[in-house]
Amino acid sequence: RYAIFLPLHELWKQYIRDLCHGLKPDAQPHMIQGKLLKADLHGAIVTVTKSKCPSYVGITGIILQEFKHIFKIITKEDKLKVVPKLNNVFSLELDGFISYIYGSKFLLRASERSAKKFKLKGTIDL
Repeated sequence: RYAIFLPLHELWKQYIRDLCHGLKPDAQPHMIQGKLLKADLHGAIVTVTKSKCPSYVGITGIILQEFKHIFKIITKEDKLKVVPKLNNVFSLELDGFISYIYGSKFLLRASERSAKKFKLKGTIDL
């Protein structure tokens, strides 16, 4: 049930605020995005904003599990959705700061992603 996981989302918001030192308005967006890249997303509310498969667009919910190639998301309608990362763009919002996650560039487990050094590439292949 969605309501059971709302406290997990509150814990995630506190975790991100601590990680990003409060998300102040004068914070530099590229620094926050760099920290979000390596952050654990379990408990985040995400929305599928773009997808090659139109049926995924608009799915919003809390991430319950993250695997190498998929997110398991619970929606407000208490439905568990399995959404592939490949060819999808996800957005997450926290305190007015909206960040986009390109799933094709995010094909890693959370534990592997925290240790990886990301390189800046200007390619978007969706």
